[in-house]
Amino acid sequence: MKRILKYFRIRSKMVTTLVKERVQYPVRLFADSVTVIIRCGILLLLYSYVFKLNHGVINGTTFLFTSWSILFYFLFATTQLKYISRKMMEDVQSGGLEMILTKPISYISYRGWSQFGFGLYSFIVAIAFSVPALWLTVGIPPTMHLAIFIPTLIMTTLLGGMIYVFIYSLVGLCAFWVEDINPIFWIIDKSVMILGGSYLPIALFPSFLYKLAMYSPFGASLFVTHTMYPSWEGEWHRMIIIQVVWIIILGAALYAVYQLAKKKVSVNGG
Repeated sequence: MKRILKYFRIRSKMVTTLVKERVQYPVRLFADSVTVIIRCGILLLLYSYVFKLNHGVINGTTFLFTSWSILFYFLFATTQLKYISRKMMEDVQSGGLEMILTKPISYISYRGWSQFGFGLYSFIVAIAFSVPALWLTVGIPPTMHLAIFIPTLIMTTLLGGMIYVFIYSLVGLCAFWVEDINPIFWIIDKSVMILGGSYLPIALFPSFLYKLAMYSPFGASLFVTHTMYPSWEGEWHRMIIIQVVWIIILGAALYAVYQLAKKKVSVNGG
């Protein structure tokens, strides 16, 4: 128990330090937050017009549910967790990885918590401005009044975040074998964006694409975009189980690849 408490105490200090560091650059923080909010706002205006042209209903859903799904995706994007892969590539290319590996801390854990701390403040700022704005302009779906909504929203966000970090960490570890991981990053990132419901909301997917989003790790990482739809009340159990299964699979894969990467460092004398 003491080891667990010590673990979270160290990580909380790391996150707090990175948040304080992030606050020291308000211009960059403001630019990052505003960019995401503007992109989200433009997309919402576009879909608002499209729904009006279709008498307010597309594929059995309304703009009310779709707007919140889009917002949740963009809020998740403000965490910038996906850039953990590029940080790993920079560590390998600069040689900074060798310094980190000598410390009594897991490199994957260190990078994950660092990235979480880096994006946390932007995430909080984006929530503070965008959620009230959408609430006042569009309203809130009935699903959000359910007793299970907040607990399941938190749970699926945390589990999805773990899947997200595992996916992009696997991409980052490719830097041990591939000099430039950006092409791999782009392919994986676009898969996550499409199946996560970035620019085409989940409710508007055709049947085959919806199933792919449901059962692939790319879609499972962003189940938070499903939480406001009426189907969530009956499907949240299944979706959380899917997330847990992918965490186990990806976690095992990440551990195996990381062990191979460490051996490569040792073989090369790093």
